[in-house]
Amino acid sequence: MKTVFFDVDGITRHYLEQHQICNSDVVLLEESMENISSQQHQLIKQAEIISVFVHTALRMNKESLDRYPNLKLIATRSTGFDHIDLSYCKSRGIEVVNVPKYGEATVAEFAFGTLLSLARHIIQARTDMKNNFVRMNEYIGFDLYGHTLGIIGTGAIGRHVAKLAKGFGMEILAYDLYPSDEIRRIFNLQYVSLDELYAKADVITLHAPATKENYHLLDDRAFQKMKDGVIIINTARGSLIDPEALYRALASKKVGGAALDVLENEDFIIHDDIILKSQQIPKDFAMNTIVNARLMQLKNVLITPHIAFNSVDAVHRILDTTLQNINAFCKGKVQNSVLTK
Repeated sequence: MKTVFFDVDGITRHYLEQHQICNSDVVLLEESMENISSQQHQLIKQAEIISVFVHTALRMNKESLDRYPNLKLIATRSTGFDHIDLSYCKSRGIEVVNVPKYGEATVAEFAFGTLLSLARHIIQARTDMKNNFVRMNEYIGFDLYGHTLGIIGTGAIGRHVAKLAKGFGMEILAYDLYPSDEIRRIFNLQYVSLDELYAKADVITLHAPATKENYHLLDDRAFQKMKDGVIIINTARGSLIDPEALYRALASKKVGGAALDVLENEDFIIHDDIILKSQQIPKDFAMNTIVNARLMQLKNVLITPHIAFNSVDAVHRILDTTLQNINAFCKGKVQNSVLTK
């Protein structure tokens, strides 16, 4: 059996080299699945198991998966799986497993780090100090204490965000398709409709999955319902926000600032090699990419390259679960399947 790991960085390589992976012939590649050379593909095309990361830029669809005729399992090292064509995997009998829980504290802490940076203008002040051009009147921020946080999605990460918000003394509103009485009681939060959350929240943080229903959840209509000067935090999925609508809301001052660890079609900005392969860039992504680039120029927008998950502790938890998923599959068991969700 051959198992191939794509997107392998130094921490991942060191960890995997110390663990047995179901007596399999294991290949570790730094490249993403779509960026391997023809020579590399010849060495791995008989792979039965592949493991990818969320930064796989192009959708794992029929065209890409048909290059692996013996493929039986895709183990994504992420919670999200919107980068994988699940319908095609089902039709071919390819099992798909994920890491349902690994970084609720990690991502929540990052979300609050970016919120504090925006609320107190930390990045701007630091940059001005470095350039010997301090403008004290531009660094007036606001306290988190006493302000209202709106959490969209109260899964594992959203719940940890509520825990931190409670510690900061914030009022907490939440929206979820499946409200939890236990979460309401523990964190003293109030579940409300989206419209009410939009109208009352000083800060809105997104912790919802990328689904058809959630596509561009924050659009022009949603922004118009929000408080003037609202802060937007997104550490979930880029497709939850219409980037053009966000840009308009920032330009009009409806949105006072945004911290975005994820962007729609972010890989076309993060990975230079994709830009060089121009034939791989869908034409309708052009305006989206331009808007993302414009967002990065704004002082009140903090954009990071999808790193909210990226702590040593979280990476090790991801790899632990991934290896458990693969070893279970080798023993004839399936755990953490996304095909049944």
